[in-house]
Amino acid sequence: MPTPAVVLAAAEGRTEAPLNVVGEATLVKYEPEDCEGRMAVFHLVAPPMSGPPLHVHSREDEFFYVLEGELVFEVDGVCHTVGEGGSVGLLRGVPHRYQNFTDRDARLLIVTTPGAFCGFFKEISAMTPAGGLPTMDQLLSLDATYGLTTLGPPLSAAGSA
Repeated sequence: MPTPAVVLAAAEGRTEAPLNVVGEATLVKYEPEDCEGRMAVFHLVAPPMSGPPLHVHSREDEFFYVLEGELVFEVDGVCHTVGEGGSVGLLRGVPHRYQNFTDRDARLLIVTTPGAFCGFFKEISAMTPAGGLPTMDQLLSLDATYGLTTLGPPLSAAGSA
């Protein structure tokens, strides 16, 4: 059953503690159980040199809003520098990744529709060792479960910016 309203303070999320998603502290602000699966909303803190690998979603559309700092987004092979107040909207099927190349944290909101991708963030966080990353086998298993395809490394490892 949906939750009629979800009101959270800045440091609060819908999980007991922030999730660790590829080294980025992630608060689940609105989860699919709150809204009949229609969406999920996340607040991430992206430290310097953090960012996900190049990937593509087969099931979700995704929207990114940069609250603070600057990120480089690679969208379908083209890099865009997006600063505070900037956004990137993606339909499913578009390869993408982002990276924080600055020396300070960036903060961003991510919205996925539908919201089932929230499970990916919860699962990747649960399998991530402190200070490390899940194994490639774990990532590929999650990809298969959530309709994701990892296409390449993060931007920093790809030597792009």
